[in-house]
Amino acid sequence: MKRKRMVKIRLSLALLLCVGTFLSFVLGIGLASGAFVKERVVTKTKEINQIDANNVFLGDSLTDYFDLDAAFPDYSVVNSGVAGNTTDNVLADLNNRVTIYNPSQVFVWLGTNDLIDGKTPQQTIESLQEIIDQIQTERSLAKITLISLIPVNAQVNPATVGLRSNDHIQEVNQGLQEIAKEQELDYIDLFSELKDEQGNLKSEYTVDGLHLSDAGYQVVLGIIEPYLDA
Repeated sequence: MKRKRMVKIRLSLALLLCVGTFLSFVLGIGLASGAFVKERVVTKTKEINQIDANNVFLGDSLTDYFDLDAAFPDYSVVNSGVAGNTTDNVLADLNNRVTIYNPSQVFVWLGTNDLIDGKTPQQTIESLQEIIDQIQTERSLAKITLISLIPVNAQVNPATVGLRSNDHIQEVNQGLQEIAKEQELDYIDLFSELKDEQGNLKSEYTVDGLHLSDAGYQVVLGIIEPYLDA
């Protein structure tokens, strides 16, 4: 009886050994083939869209009051105009006005307020050149486009126009044209497109002899759009 029990135990151990060997064999094949390895899901890093075209408009109230987003809905535009600004104001804060936006293009539309702030046309031109130089230093890859000063019309509102004169404005514009030619910059002549037969700002294009009406901005919009970076 005791002998039979020993035989059964040996047979059981042998069976367990065979089963264990078989399972080890199957497991080895499964691991080698990857059948029992949990699938690893690889998630791609989301790409950040880089804006290659970023048009910054640097100016005074003429820029400030220009609804650029509505005017150019298909372009990336930044309105960096501040009403009442002179070239000195911009020079003192150029980082916040231009540099931080990392522009592909900067439209410089500035200078009319200098002419009532004690500066001569030549001094205004020199300050504009300094602004251009600083932009080129801080953002060397940015294209710079110069926009002419627009005419005024003292007959509409002499108090608003103040000491500005179209002769002085044209002196500044002539200086801008020379800078553009020397440095191979684009120059947009708004003066010629907005003046009447007497050389004043057309009355339908202005609200007060200095600032533009909606009709005036529509003209400006059509002239500027072909220059925008898309």
